[in-house]
Amino acid sequence: MKYYRSEKQRLYYEKVIALFRDQHMGKTRIAKIIPVSDWTISNWIRTFVAENPKYKNKRMKMAEEKRKQKSIEDSLQSPLPNDKQSLQSEVVRLRKALREASMRADLYDEMINVAEKQFNISIRKKAGTKQ
Repeated sequence: MKYYRSEKQRLYYEKVIALFRDQHMGKTRIAKIIPVSDWTISNWIRTFVAENPKYKNKRMKMAEEKRKQKSIEDSLQSPLPNDKQSLQSEVVRLRKALREASMRADLYDEMINVAEKQFNISIRKKAGTKQ
């Protein structure tokens, strides 16, 4: 946040961001503590996350994934183009999406491996059925 109308606003902005960043509180809990509207708090958090993407919370990431999934579903329902250039660009886009999905799957697999080693518990479901 670059422009502050008052010293009080600057102070509240810093407290809101500290609670969001350090205590992992949501806008509703922060609004109960600090006398600023939840709309203002959500705008400040949105601005902060845009400047610092590593602080995205689960809901923001899930919403982003849903938007990506919806765009993929919309593109699947659209009719296929007939010209060669658009088909080639579609192939390139689909290859990129496949590469990202496989990288994400590898990342999740590695995260499970690290968690299993670090916490010494089995996370993966065992093969076979119970008898």
